[in-house]
Amino acid sequence: MVEETIRTIRETEKQAQEIVENARQESERIRKEAEERSAQIRDEIIRNAQAEAKAQGEKARIAGAEKERNARAGCEAETAELKASAQEKEKKAVEIVISMLA
Repeated sequence: MVEETIRTIRETEKQAQEIVENARQESERIRKEAEERSAQIRDEIIRNAQAEAKAQGEKARIAGAEKERNARAGCEAETAELKASAQEKEKKAVEIVISMLA
């Protein structure tokens, strides 16, 4: 009877040790899976942020180019107006000088 009790205790201790070892292995497996998933999520977040930054940069470049074109067109129109005004003033000045000479 004592031997049976000792055998039962040893068997129970062995089972408990196996349970503890299985739990440790499962814990390690879960930890590794969590690390891998975390790395995947981090990489995905970084890729998405880089793509968004690239898209925003492209939008800014396009907007800058459009503003430059508009400014250039405005300058060209203003330059044309100034040239036309200068030609008109030059023509009037010539007419005034001619009328003074006559």
